[in-house]
Amino acid sequence: MGETKVDRCACVNRTFEELKDFGSLEDAQASSGCGLECEGCLPYLKLMFASGETAIDLDDPRLKDYN
Repeated sequence: MGETKVDRCACVNRTFEELKDFGSLEDAQASSGCGLECEGCLPYLKLMFASGETAIDLDDPRLKDYN
């Protein structure tokens, strides 16, 4: 795995740690708008809610399952 980690939605400037507290991607999107602007973090958000990890390798092979 690489050294670069994705740990936030840059569009809404919220960390995955903060967004995780919403409990689901749907609730996080409704409350904060995360993953709705550029959608670049959407696969990472999906993986974060599925795995509980709040920092994900930029090239994590599991992302292909969350596109």
